[in-house]
Amino acid sequence: MDKVSIVIPARNEEKFLTKCLASVQAQTYPHEFLEIILVDSASEDGTRRIMEEFAKKSDIEVKILENPRGDTPTALNVGFKNATGDLVLHLIAHIEIMPDHIERAVKILHEKNADGVAGKIVPVGSGYDTFWDSGISAALESPFGLGNSTARVSSKAGWIDNPMITLYTRHLFKRFGYIDERLTRNQDYEFNQRCYAGGAKFWFEPDIQVFYRTRLNLCQLWRQFFSAAKWRVFMIGEHTGAVKLRHLAPPAFVLSLILSAVASMFSKIFIPIFVAIVLMYFLGIAINTILSAIF
Repeated sequence: MDKVSIVIPARNEEKFLTKCLASVQAQTYPHEFLEIILVDSASEDGTRRIMEEFAKKSDIEVKILENPRGDTPTALNVGFKNATGDLVLHLIAHIEIMPDHIERAVKILHEKNADGVAGKIVPVGSGYDTFWDSGISAALESPFGLGNSTARVSSKAGWIDNPMITLYTRHLFKRFGYIDERLTRNQDYEFNQRCYAGGAKFWFEPDIQVFYRTRLNLCQLWRQFFSAAKWRVFMIGEHTGAVKLRHLAPPAFVLSLILSAVASMFSKIFIPIFVAIVLMYFLGIAINTILSAIF
């Protein structure tokens, strides 16, 4: 049976880490074949205490490692390089996984002869029942909010180029190297693109759901996506195929909305265009909601 290393980098994640670790502890995969690698990235809250308390109580082997630099890419490499499993699952503190996540992912990986297996990202709010929870979660599930990202909006299993929360075969790191530590955002996307361009195969299984705790408010969400967009531009020069049409859909929609609204102030000709764009937006949300309910 394959040994699975679960790598979880965390910096100041005391609000979410406990639930994430509880979901790992609840895995149906034999615990003697699991290894949890927690990387503390210079946390200033109770994150380290939560890690240590979990390590004392868990029947799973737990390693707590340090990342003094405090950044995500370095933390990932610390975890990946210290992993001893045949397979490596990359998690983040903001998510919770289903009890049979690892068991099913390992089975599918062998059935499909894949290099990686990922499930569907399901936004569930911050867990603090704030005013913005439902709105942010809905936006992250909609093609209008993130583009047609398979791992977020698709309900069809199949091969993809950019898995999220992925179970990797460890040999990928030997073939393609580790995380590019220059990227403070999009580092997993860059790694996936590098592997995919080299012939790696990633399978998407929507029935394996990954529950993602969203940012607490719009300010945090803005900082997250602004930083991601900045590094996406950097990646254009590194990987010509890194930017897809789906990435352009949300900004194109917002730009057309702003331009038509401004133009409507100077000419009535543009008013129907502005109204049509708004109606298309709500129609798209309605269709997406109906399809999600059915499938």
